[in-house]
Amino acid sequence: MFLVSVNALSQQIQQAIASIYPEREGKAIAHAYLNMKCGVNTLDILLEKSVEEPVNFKTDLAQLAAGVPLQYVTGKAYFYDRLFSLNSATLIPRPETEELVSQVLKIIGSEAKHILDIGTGSGCIAISLALEAPQSQVSGWDVAAEAITKAQENASHLGAHVTFKQQDVFAWVKDSNMWDIIVSNPPYVLDAEKAEMEAHVLDHEPHVALFVPDEDPLKFYRIIGEMAQERLKPGGYLCFEINRAFGTQNVSLAEAQGFENIQLLKDFHGNDRMLIAQRSSH
Repeated sequence: MFLVSVNALSQQIQQAIASIYPEREGKAIAHAYLNMKCGVNTLDILLEKSVEEPVNFKTDLAQLAAGVPLQYVTGKAYFYDRLFSLNSATLIPRPETEELVSQVLKIIGSEAKHILDIGTGSGCIAISLALEAPQSQVSGWDVAAEAITKAQENASHLGAHVTFKQQDVFAWVKDSNMWDIIVSNPPYVLDAEKAEMEAHVLDHEPHVALFVPDEDPLKFYRIIGEMAQERLKPGGYLCFEINRAFGTQNVSLAEAQGFENIQLLKDFHGNDRMLIAQRSSH
């Protein structure tokens, strides 16, 4: 068995990606990689603990140096303190989406709810809700078969009871279920915003899960809102993650569609990021 200093591995990673990421971010990426691959923490790295070199380390290093996001190199990402597997059809979970989960959990409380997650991807929202509110029944939809396969794998690995279904939200009329809560983090990045995006996001994350046409930025919010007016139970909740630039427009759309008690909530960066609205109870 050949052992190597984990600090030496960290330095190799940081050097390989120094031209892509700022120093602090590069260090964080190196430490996160070693945590996932070797099970070590920052203290282990500082103490120069010896470990076996990770399998395929040279390949991983080349991918990181080419700008492939850490989460796709390792095939894993943390969300709500749990490790999820990813593939090319699933977005990398973001901290802002964890805030959306927390807001939905406040609505659930101790009650048993029927919950639908639209555009489930890796299943991170649906699975987190199912594990944090096990009294509820949770389902997840995604248009991509590869995403559904990965979500089912994550649910099985994490011990969550979630019903996943390949379903195009634009064909929602084919499903007749009713829900207490519909939650979604749909595509909301404008095509025009591509020029401002980091290459490691633009080149590797699934565009179908990210982008909307510049001329119709609320297309997913509109169709999900229409569905929610038909499929939410009276008094049910619609919970969205939104583009920070379209908070006012999202509120106006929800009002026009007849929703009540509309809340526009900010994320930890202070940006408009979540919209919660309620279907009329009568």
